[in-house]
Amino acid sequence: MAMAIMLVNVDPGKDRAVARALKKVKGVKGVCLVSGLYDVVATVRAGTSEQILATVYDKVRRLPGVRSSHTMFCLEV
Repeated sequence: MAMAIMLVNVDPGKDRAVARALKKVKGVKGVCLVSGLYDVVATVRAGTSEQILATVYDKVRRLPGVRSSHTMFCLEV
């Protein structure tokens, strides 16, 4: 199973709406509002890294209020 951590920047005042929308996306397993350089952090799980990319590009980045994102793929230790 592949996993990634996604850091999301949103339009001002849209952080809670984006977080709620992220929780509904298939493959998104955890969502947190954060302060600092990013507004929302989400964990994404799927069978393959290609499926994670599809989730990020086809679903998450198209959500209203999402300005930009940074995705970090988790590696096995």
